[in-house]
Amino acid sequence: MKSFRRLLTMFASISLFACGSSSDTAPGAPTEVSVAAGTTAGTAVVSFNPPASSGSSAITGYTVTANPGGITATGTSSPITVSGLAPKTAYTYSVTASNAHGGSAAATTGALSFYSVVETFYEPMTQPNNTIFTGAFTYDATNKAVSNLTGSLTEAMSMSTPMTTVSLTHQLSATPVTLGGQAGLLVTAFFLNTTNTFDPSGFAPGGTEYYGLSTGAKNPSQGGVGNAYAMIFVDTADPTTALVQAQIDKLAYADCTAGGMMGSTCMTGTATAGYGKDGTMMGHPQSQVTTKQ
Repeated sequence: MKSFRRLLTMFASISLFACGSSSDTAPGAPTEVSVAAGTTAGTAVVSFNPPASSGSSAITGYTVTANPGGITATGTSSPITVSGLAPKTAYTYSVTASNAHGGSAAATTGALSFYSVVETFYEPMTQPNNTIFTGAFTYDATNKAVSNLTGSLTEAMSMSTPMTTVSLTHQLSATPVTLGGQAGLLVTAFFLNTTNTFDPSGFAPGGTEYYGLSTGAKNPSQGGVGNAYAMIFVDTADPTTALVQAQIDKLAYADCTAGGMMGSTCMTGTATAGYGKDGTMMGHPQSQVTTKQ
């Protein structure tokens, strides 16, 4: 009987050795996948966080796959650039992690497309110079969500001063609205990466005072750092649809940085129909053109 038990134990050990230990595991799936347009046409930059579990051994690499087409790119860390993408095509992106024991499940995005946007505010007091926001964003058609809105706000303080440009690199707001009978999003990119985005004690669209400051912070004229923003409208059925007047009226911008100050107030652009007053120099939204890349 003892000999039989020894044989069973020996057989089990041999089986485990041949099949691999049950503790040999692949990693978990990566998390927080996001995608932005690359710096050259036909590329996308895919960012992600490592999986919560690396499995039973260290992660050796990641694979990004773009569909349709099964276009792949690999790397050892985030971000990873995917090349060879067709223009004006919505892609889903999946990311897997690998270690010595295999690959993880895929973390997959919705159907993503890239768009460029040009927003113009008519400035009657600085002609022929208007204020223009030139930006880009990623649109998730599956979940009807906008991400990575960034761009530059260019303006002039007067007819004789040179144009000033402020980089707006932080999308901190995307508010669902229905304007002109169409569902969409008012999406806003900011100069400062702060959660104090629409401080009611400071500046909001239609206001004229300092905006984006923490409580007690110095305003720009006193040596502090002010905020700036531009707000666009994204039609969630088709972002390239031409805007109707009700949508244009809700576009807005403000530059409250030290370089964009006009004395004690900010350079702003709003419509009376949308916010109850025009901007500080009578600037108001004129148009927005969105193009699929």
